[in-house]
Amino acid sequence: MSILIVGADRINALIPRLVDLGVTRITHWSGRTPNTTRNTIPTHVEAVLFFTDFLHHTAARKLKEKAKSCGLPVIHCRRCWSELADKINTLSM
Repeated sequence: MSILIVGADRINALIPRLVDLGVTRITHWSGRTPNTTRNTIPTHVEAVLFFTDFLHHTAARKLKEKAKSCGLPVIHCRRCWSELADKINTLSM
């Protein structure tokens, strides 16, 4: 599975755990500025993950609309491993 992570400045600690859950490709955008909304969601992405505690509200709203128009599943969570693992597992089922 290939995911786009929007939000958070550093995700290095999460990468090995996401790989263990079956994520093969990770694209990360910080999402701290509204300029993030100008980005185009890559075609290889299969799901979009929003870290809500490190995210500009306008960027979140616009990118959520883009993900929905592409038919991609969207996950919203805090940068908390227990919450993230549960949501990734339900997505891959």
